[in-house]
Amino acid sequence: MPTQNSENDQYSLADRYQITTRVTIVGAVVNFVLAVFKIIIGTIGHSHALIVDGIHSFSDLLSDGLVVYAAKHGNQSPDDDHPYGHARIETAFAAVLGGILIAVGIGIVIDALERLTSGDIVTPESMTIWVALLSVLSKEVLFRYTLIYADKLNSPILKANAWHHRSDAISSIVVLVGIAGSMSGVPYLDAAAAVIVSMMIAKIGWEIAKESIEQLVDKGLDPKKVKFISAHISEIPGVRHMHMLRTRQMGADALLDVHVEVAPQLSVSEGHRISDEVSKELIQEFPDITQVLVHIDPEDDEEDSTCSNLPLRNEIMVDLEQHWADIEQSKLIEDVILHYLDGRVSVQVIMPLSILSTNINSETLKKEFYTAADKLTYIDELELLYR
Repeated sequence: MPTQNSENDQYSLADRYQITTRVTIVGAVVNFVLAVFKIIIGTIGHSHALIVDGIHSFSDLLSDGLVVYAAKHGNQSPDDDHPYGHARIETAFAAVLGGILIAVGIGIVIDALERLTSGDIVTPESMTIWVALLSVLSKEVLFRYTLIYADKLNSPILKANAWHHRSDAISSIVVLVGIAGSMSGVPYLDAAAAVIVSMMIAKIGWEIAKESIEQLVDKGLDPKKVKFISAHISEIPGVRHMHMLRTRQMGADALLDVHVEVAPQLSVSEGHRISDEVSKELIQEFPDITQVLVHIDPEDDEEDSTCSNLPLRNEIMVDLEQHWADIEQSKLIEDVILHYLDGRVSVQVIMPLSILSTNINSETLKKEFYTAADKLTYIDELELLYR
């Protein structure tokens, strides 16, 4: 049965949206200021690498807008059309963000290579070093600030944006080295730095897009985590064995379903109680798991369901009543319990205890019922119970 982790969520959907928006707006303001500053100073100071870094910062503004949009729509409550919620909107936009980074990186690489091959190289002015240094420090602070909240919310889109900030910090370091090298007498270093930065941007974009696409196609959780989950399920009282454990990620949430084998003749209610316990234990032990679907099995059906071709109760009861028609006591049957096991059906017949006060022999009566029912090839055992 599915179980929602609503009580254990530290942040509501509204809280998630507000926090994500606030963090992203802070980053957007810093990105805008840096982008303008780097492009102006890069142009005045003749640093192509710094101009490229400024263009990269402007691309961050687009990604910030995507983050806010994804956070708004991805954190909406489930509705009739989206019963599992909208969490994958965040994942989809993270993939788009990765694609943008790849495109920006490739575009800048092409431009920088053209400059290198054409010989259009100018030594940068000293002012560009200070702007590059400011960019490194600002972006590193933004990375750490954004990652703190990305981890708290377990948000893929916010985490992608945090690493986007880190990529900017690293690229600004490369720019800084390139500018310093050019000023030290190696003029090609500035353009070379632009190429390196662009390749780094494209690589990070690829990693973000790849991870997001894997989530969209329901890639399972990390194998080590799945192993821990399996071990935890096996330790829960009442669980004899588990199999067919399937996991997937949906935005910040992990979802899973599993088949749990219990004692073959447990009551439905006890099996249901065990499934409740499995769901509760997993959600408590693993905070990112928000939904667990537990399928209760009386036997191992991982390879094949041995009872799937057996008739249902309504057909079985018609068959039994026809074969028991000549047994007078069959009219006193209070209930019939069926157990589907090992490809056959075991039958428990519930009779009134008052029958035993007559001169009827219980063993003789059981034999009569069993002999009649044994003509049905799918019947395994038969037991008479009295209450």
